[in-house]
Amino acid sequence: MNSLAATAIPAPISWQLGEHVAIVGDTGTGKTYLTAKLVEARRYVVMLALKDDPVLKMFHGFTKAQRADKMEDVKLERILLKPRYERQAFEAADALERVWRHGNWTVVIDELWYAERLGLSPWIERLLTQGRSKNISVIAGMQRPAFVSRFAISQCTHLFSFRLDRRDAKTIRDATTEQLLPAVDSLQGKDFAYYHRARRLVTTGNANTLDELIRIPPSDD
Repeated sequence: MNSLAATAIPAPISWQLGEHVAIVGDTGTGKTYLTAKLVEARRYVVMLALKDDPVLKMFHGFTKAQRADKMEDVKLERILLKPRYERQAFEAADALERVWRHGNWTVVIDELWYAERLGLSPWIERLLTQGRSKNISVIAGMQRPAFVSRFAISQCTHLFSFRLDRRDAKTIRDATTEQLLPAVDSLQGKDFAYYHRARRLVTTGNANTLDELIRIPPSDD
């Protein structure tokens, strides 16, 4: 029986294409900054920006697209879609379908709750459960994991939890491991707990260490 490791965070974390990342926590705790650091390591990225957030300026080199067929333009490697209503949700679904067909893309969902409310769950769940075979990674952000489906957490390879409501902490514990709960309960400020599913690793850190932590060379080519 494997024992659960509890060590200092390794640097860098090895995040391969086909591995998914869940990032959970309250507003202002560091989720967006961490996502931006992860995205730097990927060449082909589709970002679903489902809420108006001034910190989106952290994401550089993205082309805002009104239609998903812009992805067919080989010059566009970083696509930003901002679905807000039914027609735009259709375009977002089309983008996720194209990601599935092409493979080797990373999909960023800044707030999973909104994506599910727009009816994108079937596409997201397919990427999460079958994306590894096509080298597709999903980064799913969420403030309230208790209010979303468990796929993003149960299928993630890497989970970063910033400060959370107690009910949400129990949700990620139930989808990962009992040993994660004490680490999440002790979080303050911009501290985070990190969980690596395959290695059964639970450890903690601070957002100030993310620049040293996320040094992952692009592996999309």
